[in-house]
Amino acid sequence: MTLRLRLATLCMLVLGACAAVTGVSNDPVLISSQNLDKLIGRQWQLKTITVDGSPVIMHVDATQLIRFGSDGKVTGFGGVNRYSGAYQFSPEGALSWPGPGLISTRMAGPPELMDKERAFLNGLPKTSRAVVVGHALQLQSEDGSNVLVFSEQGY
Repeated sequence: MTLRLRLATLCMLVLGACAAVTGVSNDPVLISSQNLDKLIGRQWQLKTITVDGSPVIMHVDATQLIRFGSDGKVTGFGGVNRYSGAYQFSPEGALSWPGPGLISTRMAGPPELMDKERAFLNGLPKTSRAVVVGHALQLQSEDGSNVLVFSEQGY
């Protein structure tokens, strides 16, 4: 197991441990078209990100959010701009990002926040599966070079 995959797993375990305190299951659940209820209608805040094998240092002022809707649409905030797009899960748990890709507003912000937003919006569509552990969500690519770890907002 590579170092980045170990770190992502450790983050999921720590965030999942918080779920034990609130009575939510710590069992990892691979999200598929059959169990979307574990994902949709919840707002998730980005905690750590690795894109193309490189960890991205989070900025203390960057709040990056994602919300999966029951209509196959994803919306959120990248740190400076709002974004939206489409997503699909197969019955086997494969995540895809169909259509023209993510679209976002075009506001400018501080360069360091724009860099973090760019990394987030570049890494997100490279993910191909989602795992939920309690109040934690991990989106990752098959090879583990793109890993986005979120916690449910409010927990």
